[in-house]
Amino acid sequence: MSLQYILFLGGFFAIAIIFQIVAVTIHNKSKQQFESENPDASIMLIKDKQFHPLGFTETLNCLTINGEARPMIGEGFNRGFYLLPGQNVLELQYETQRPGILHKWVRTTYDPQKIEVTVEANKKYQISYNKKAQQFLFEEITK
Repeated sequence: MSLQYILFLGGFFAIAIIFQIVAVTIHNKSKQQFESENPDASIMLIKDKQFHPLGFTETLNCLTINGEARPMIGEGFNRGFYLLPGQNVLELQYETQRPGILHKWVRTTYDPQKIEVTVEANKKYQISYNKKAQQFLFEEITK
C-alpha cells in the first residue's frame, strides 16, 4: 500500500471522528436546553423493530407533534421525543420492510395517522403499532 493511500484513509477517519464528536456535542446541548426550558416534559419512546438479521423491519416515525417537527432523542438503545404535559396531537407513520422475491426489498408504508394523547408531567411513555388491529398503542412505562 502506498503512503498516500494510508494518509488519505487516516485523514478521512480523523475527519469523521471529529464530525461525530461535534454532532453529538451540538445534539446534547440542544437536549439540555430543551430540558432546562421545559423541566416537566415527559419522554415518549418509540417501540419498533428497526434492525433484524434477515431484514424484516418495522419502523414507526413521528412526523409532527402538535403540527411542528420536534427533534428525536436517544434514550439507551431506543429512540424517542419529548412531549409537554397535557393534550398532544401526534402525526405518526408506520412502515414495514422485508426481503422480496422479484425485487430486492418490499417496503409497505402506511398512511400517516393523527392520534391524540394525554400526557402527565415527568413520566415515560411508549408508542407502538399493532399491525392486526391497524392502530397505534400508547401506554405509560412503569418501572
